[in-house]
Amino acid sequence: MPKPKYLLLICFLGLINTVCADEVLPPDEAFALTVKVKNKNTLLLSWDIADQHYLYQQKFQFTSATTGITLGQPIFPAGEIKQDKFFGTVTIYREHLDIELPLQYYSPELNKLDLNVSFQGCADVGICYMPIEKTVAIDLVTSSLLQRLDTLLQGK
Repeated sequence: MPKPKYLLLICFLGLINTVCADEVLPPDEAFALTVKVKNKNTLLLSWDIADQHYLYQQKFQFTSATTGITLGQPIFPAGEIKQDKFFGTVTIYREHLDIELPLQYYSPELNKLDLNVSFQGCADVGICYMPIEKTVAIDLVTSSLLQRLDTLLQGK
C-alpha cells in the first residue's frame, strides 16, 4: 500500500494528466494533413493547424516508398522565428501551411506514389507531440486529371 505522501503525489499527477488531456488535441486534429497533385511533377501538402499549436520546419521529412520516383527539395514558405528552449532558434508554422514537393520520375509510366511524411509540432500549453509519421498513397494520374478539370471548370 502506498504511503500517504506518495498517494498525494499520485493524485496530483493524475490531476495534471486530466487537465492536460482536456487541453491537448489528438495529433490528427491538431495537424490535419491533405495531399493534392498540383501537376504531374509537384505535390501540394497542406496542414490545417489548430489554434495554439504549431509545426517545426526542421522536423519535416519526406521520402518516396515507390521505386522510380524520387523527391526534390520541399519548398517551404516563410515562417515565424521562435526561440525554443529545447531546439534553439527555429522556424515554426501556425494556422495553415502549404509545402510544394517536386517529383522526379525515372520511368514515365509510373502513376502511383507511396509518400512517407514525418513531422512534429507542439501545443502552446507546453506539450510537444511525438514525431507523427504517415504514409499517403497517391494516384498521380487521376489526381492530376481531376486537378486540370477543376482548373478548366473554374476558367483559369
